Amino acid sequence: MGIFKFFSNQFIEIIEWLDDSNDTIIYKFPDEDREIKMGAQLVVRESQVALFLNEGKLADVYGPGRHELSTRNMPILSTLKGWKYGFNSPFKCDVYFVSTKQLEIKWGTKQPILIRDPEFDAVRIRAFGNLYFKVVDAPKFFTEVAGTDSKVTTDEIIDRFRGLIITKFTSSIGKTGKSILDLASMGADLGAELLPFINKDLEAIGLEIKSFNVESINLPEELQAELDEMVKNNMKLRTKRKEKMLENEMELTNLANKLNLSQNVDDMNKFLQMQTGLGMTKENTGGGDNNAGNMMKTMLEMNMGMNMVNQMMNNQNQNQNKNQTPTNNNTNNTDAEREKIMATLKQLGELKEMGVLTQEEFDAKKKELLSKLV
Repeated sequence: MGIFKFFSNQFIEIIEWLDDSNDTIIYKFPDEDREIKMGAQLVVRESQVALFLNEGKLADVYGPGRHELSTRNMPILSTLKGWKYGFNSPFKCDVYFVSTKQLEIKWGTKQPILIRDPEFDAVRIRAFGNLYFKVVDAPKFFTEVAGTDSKVTTDEIIDRFRGLIITKFTSSIGKTGKSILDLASMGADLGAELLPFINKDLEAIGLEIKSFNVESINLPEELQAELDEMVKNNMKLRTKRKEKMLENEMELTNLANKLNLSQNVDDMNKFLQMQTGLGMTKENTGGGDNNAGNMMKTMLEMNMGMNMVNQMMNNQNQNQNKNQTPTNNNTNNTDAEREKIMATLKQLGELKEMGVLTQEEFDAKKKELLSKLV
């Protein structure tokens, strides 16, 4: 019984790979120098491919499922072996499992890389990110990359392909035609834009990158400092522009209020009548309500007064234009005109005393009227 158990342990009856890792791409089934029994069971799980090698050369390939190993479903290996000792004899070969599930690896530039930039000519940057890839052609990937290693992990893949990824990343950025400043702000969109360029050459080795992410692009310190100063100056400029816009809006609002309050006053006589009716020349002896009313009256007074002054000046100009035609009564017209100007000056003086006109406004109108007496 002991001898029978000894011989039974010399043959492999079940071949499978229970993958409990997240970084293994290729795994060699451990045969421990034992032979595979004819009729043994091969179990290939989803996201796996099994490869049979005879003396280091690829023979049969099996996808997901349960396979009974026999000459019927091992056509290439059966031809290579020749089965000199009968169809039921055990045989020796290597079995490799290749993971076809999506795996993640981190990538980055160990040293700054030179980028041709349309704005800054040439810039040295460092970039970092991650990518998700999978094996899409297991035999091609095994032949081109793995060789006969008993185990291949994602760390080994990134070490082998770092140069290829960085080279493709550098050339792909140049093909976009965008400035490094635009690329640094694109985030996830940049990886999606570069993905077609990076994937182009990976088909030849049986790999496909499903997602390529650029997490950060680091600029040289001197360029970063210059950009920071530029941003600071732009913020100050925008703040000054906003302050100036607010000042202009306040001036326009005040002007609009004056026009709205004085639009119903036709001449100086109506203004004085309104002033008398509202009692704006009386002293304020009331409480809070009287204070609010007096404030409104004062605003009305100032705005209506300005409107009257403008209308008076317009009437004055119209009368002057009518009197420009020489007549026999020039002397009389001139005297009448002087009297009107003096009367207007008197009324303007009263408005200044009342606080309706400021000293500057009174001086300006006075200068304009006196110039017409010359």
